[in-house]
Amino acid sequence: MLTDPRLRIAISRRMLARNGCESMVAGHVSERSIDGKGFWVSPFGYFDETTPEMVIKVSFDLECLEGNWEPSPAIQFHAAIYKKRKDVRSVIHTHSHYVSVLSTIGKKVGMYNVGSVLFWNDQILHADDGSKPPVVGDELADELGEKRIVIIKNHGAIIASQSLEQATIEAQMLEVAARYHIEALAIGGTEFPDAECIRGRAAYRKHFLPNMWAANVRRLMKSDTDLFIGIDA
Repeated sequence: MLTDPRLRIAISRRMLARNGCESMVAGHVSERSIDGKGFWVSPFGYFDETTPEMVIKVSFDLECLEGNWEPSPAIQFHAAIYKKRKDVRSVIHTHSHYVSVLSTIGKKVGMYNVGSVLFWNDQILHADDGSKPPVVGDELADELGEKRIVIIKNHGAIIASQSLEQATIEAQMLEVAARYHIEALAIGGTEFPDAECIRGRAAYRKHFLPNMWAANVRRLMKSDTDLFIGIDA
């Protein structure tokens, strides 16, 4: 149905924009190409303006293979994660508001609401000291290990996940969870116990993630009809 990676990335970015993860012309969404030769990635531009024609394909050495738009040089960490982690099919980087605010205190997103359990025991913290280029890909991929979420100090987040659909909803929910974290701390809230995180995480991954993607596609088909012209979706 929605198989064209350029369309899928455009859909992902518009979903992210309408769910609090707009990052202006920064931030990027990518998906590993099925031929194994590289990945499709969004260019500079607002998330909510993305069309399939804007999405390009690059090699793991960042050579442009298809398309004419200019990507951020920061996509080097997408390439590094893909090379290091064969299980990762999609990488998303956002500067969403509440995640970025929480990143200033150098803490992981806490388990303060049901959606936050998606990220239980699956986050790392990363901080740059200004002595080298920001977010060096190979170093970041090593730090990430087998986890899936990077909270970058005073910056934003990276989600490295097993599908574009999953990564998109996880990026949205990370922003929601960060807001709960900040607001819960203000009133003395406490976190879920580990046992509840484990139980809830399995259920949310099985049911919530796929149904959220499908529901958001339905919303976009009504609100962003330009994306689906000529598509039998």
